[in-house]
Amino acid sequence: MAREIITHFHYIHHNGDSQRGFTLLELVFTVVIMGILIAMAAPSFNGLIESNKVKRLATEIEWLLVQAKSEAVMRGGNIQVVISAATPTWSIISSTVSGGVTLAEVSSVNFSNIELDKTFTSPKLVFDKLNGKPNLAGTYYYSIGDYKLNTVLYNKTGRIYTCLQDGSNKLSNYEFCK
Repeated sequence: MAREIITHFHYIHHNGDSQRGFTLLELVFTVVIMGILIAMAAPSFNGLIESNKVKRLATEIEWLLVQAKSEAVMRGGNIQVVISAATPTWSIISSTVSGGVTLAEVSSVNFSNIELDKTFTSPKLVFDKLNGKPNLAGTYYYSIGDYKLNTVLYNKTGRIYTCLQDGSNKLSNYEFCK
């Protein structure tokens, strides 16, 4: 056993010259090349983050409206969706009309730098308890950078539809508005 350890140390001592690490120059070159590659990739990451943020907001707004529609029918009571668009903070709240119980909320706290606007004539949108249709037709507009989406509500059919605004960068799974 002791002889094996001594042989191992002898092997390391004599073959140590052929086993070397990286030189400082090799390490500097590697770090510089990695820095250049990261700097080239950074702008595309920023676009990716913005596009994911606006797609997530589109999904959450659509979910909130569909949930309000479903809750109105399920509870047998009107459900209201209220938007407070005080710049720069905004929120969309779904709640029961009678009790004022908040069912869901989408807020600018979770979506920094996204601008939100609407075309509804009233800040309150009410979903009917019988058929789940909204009392008003209109559109929510939201954008960040070159990514712009609309969520459209039709009061005659109750349809909720999300599409790209004209002049927006293309996003997967969304078509341009007609």
